[in-house]
Amino acid sequence: MKPSTLLLSLLLIPGILLSQINTKDSLHLQNPVKNELKLNMLELLIMPAIGITYEHYLNPSSSYGVYGFINFNINEGYRYEKFEIAPFYRIYFQNRDKLDNKGLYTEVFSGLNVGETDFFDYDYDTNRYGDLYTQEYVGISLGVILGYKFVNHNNYAFEIFAGAGRFLNEQEIDAYPRIGLSIGKRF
Repeated sequence: MKPSTLLLSLLLIPGILLSQINTKDSLHLQNPVKNELKLNMLELLIMPAIGITYEHYLNPSSSYGVYGFINFNINEGYRYEKFEIAPFYRIYFQNRDKLDNKGLYTEVFSGLNVGETDFFDYDYDTNRYGDLYTQEYVGISLGVILGYKFVNHNNYAFEIFAGAGRFLNEQEIDAYPRIGLSIGKRF
């Protein structure tokens, strides 16, 4: 074998082997998973309601998205809202080498809520409750959530969270809970 051919072979073989590894890694980096769709199973099981979350990843430690909620029967469950749409921003807290939009997170959200509640009128002069009233409302809210997300190798996600939103406008209900067990898929 000629020395020039031997030298060329020694230079090309490691390059070909490294390019195969780098191609796989670069394909993963060129087409990363950026979106996630989840269903809140707790709301589905406890009350006849559906809560769906769409999340888009900005980088490995933050994301934004929107949460939608429809309550099919406001007389059951723990929420008075008939409808909620809530955009959010999320920050994940993980070790620097494990950042991948999973683990412990905090979320801040704003919401537009439509609902109905029953309340008793209270007379402070006589210290007695009066008549029962029903109030329909449209509320603007701000809130915060603390949660934890687990993700497997097939990009299925499970998340547990709890938080609350507080209404900014005047109405009988001041705040509402946001709790859940969500199951979803990254794509």
